Amino acid sequence: MSPTDLSRMFDTLKKSYGDGTAHALMDFLTSGAGFNQDAINNLFASMQPQIERGTESLMNQFSATGNRFGSGAQIGLGDFLSQVNLNEGQIESNMYEQAIQNYLSVLMPTSAQAAQTKANSPSTADSILSALNLGGSAAGGASAITSAINPNADTSLLDTLASVGGAF
Repeated sequence: MSPTDLSRMFDTLKKSYGDGTAHALMDFLTSGAGFNQDAINNLFASMQPQIERGTESLMNQFSATGNRFGSGAQIGLGDFLSQVNLNEGQIESNMYEQAIQNYLSVLMPTSAQAAQTKANSPSTADSILSALNLGGSAAGGASAITSAINPNADTSLLDTLASVGGAF
C-alpha cells in the first residue's frame, strides 16, 4: 500500500474508532498482523539440535551394520532431511496463513464499521440543504422548474426529496 492509502485507512479508522484504537489497529496491520520472521528463525534454530540428533541416530543405525557411507545411509539421510525441510515449510506456511487470517479478521469488521459510519454521516447535499433550511421545498421547486422546462423529464428523485421535506 502506498503512504497515501495508509493515511486514508488511518483517517477512516480514526473516524470510526477514535485516535487510540486507530493507532493500535494500524500498528497491528502494518507490523505483519502477527507474522514475525525473527520468531520463525528462532523456532527453527531451536529445532536444530533435534535435527542433528536425528541425523546422528540415523547414521549410527547404518554404522552398526557397516554401511555408514553406503548408498542406503545416504538415501535414508536424504529422506530424513527432506522431511525436516517439509515440516519447517509447513510450520512457516501455517504461521503466515494465520497472520493473513488475523489481518483479514481485523479488516473485515473495520470496513463494515467504516461503511456504517459513512452511511450515517450526512452527504454534501444534506449539509447544504440543512444549512439553508430548505429540504423538501427546494426539491419541490426544482422538480416544478424541471417539469416546466421538459415535461418528459424524470423528476422522481426530486419528488421523493420534496415528499420527505423536513427530514433534511
